[in-house]
Amino acid sequence: MKLSTLNYFVAVATEKSFTKASEKLFISQPTLSRRIQELETELGVTLFIRQSHSLKLSREGERFLIETTDVLERVDHLAHMFDQQANAGQTAVILKIGYLPNFNLGHMYKLLDRFKAEHTNVQFLMNQDIPLNLADGLDDGRYDLVFGLTSYFKTNKNIKKSLFMKNHLQIAIPIQHPLSQQQNIVFADLKQETFILLERQQSPVIVDYVINQGLKNGFNLKANYYVKDLDEGLSMVSMGKGLAFLYSGMNDGTLEEKYHIKISDLENVGRDQDIISAINKSNDNKLLQELFAFIKRNSSKL
Repeated sequence: MKLSTLNYFVAVATEKSFTKASEKLFISQPTLSRRIQELETELGVTLFIRQSHSLKLSREGERFLIETTDVLERVDHLAHMFDQQANAGQTAVILKIGYLPNFNLGHMYKLLDRFKAEHTNVQFLMNQDIPLNLADGLDDGRYDLVFGLTSYFKTNKNIKKSLFMKNHLQIAIPIQHPLSQQQNIVFADLKQETFILLERQQSPVIVDYVINQGLKNGFNLKANYYVKDLDEGLSMVSMGKGLAFLYSGMNDGTLEEKYHIKISDLENVGRDQDIISAINKSNDNKLLQELFAFIKRNSSKL
């Protein structure tokens, strides 16, 4: 196993693209692909999940990245341990960031870009994940920092968290539906409606929450369809297939026009679905602590 191959692996993992990594490394893409395949054969595992338009680390790849980063940092330290260079300590640091799918998190990217501009040695390994996996990932080291729903972290005393973005429940309604003309909507108004719900594994908290809200108001939600993402759900709403729940944090202000639907706030529902930034208290990475403080300090300024 060559150190150059480990460097190639880290580049592909952080860029999430063989093309971008090959450009960064100044080698051909076929050569890079062959070296990664040889590494996978040597390890006997698949490091990357290759799809038609995406590339992501496998679970084994995530574990290998953590160990590889540590090895390369130690090698770099050995190479510079007798140097007097001012930049000898500027070893590349990889921070694993997890965040929610479907949400409008442009502010997150702006903050990460600003932080990276000030800390050129940091690299972010970004990954979308469901709320439960984000919470668990902070405990088991899969993530260094996550942007998740506050309800998943309420009972975890090992987590340091900060409000990142306000978020509450909304309802998407076909434009011809009578409720689209109603100014204020409460859950009891939905008793006779049929719904399009996200598949539970995508967001169990929103599915369980809206089902419980229905029960509190004396009815069972009737779901005719289950969808994998927001786009599919809102497309079905526009075709009159039912109503769909979403979070305000998913709404960038263009959804009503894009899908030709009406989106309304639901009145008198819990406000415990805000999005937070969170890290594990036991993670003593100084750059991570600095990033968390930076996000906490600047979230409200965007």
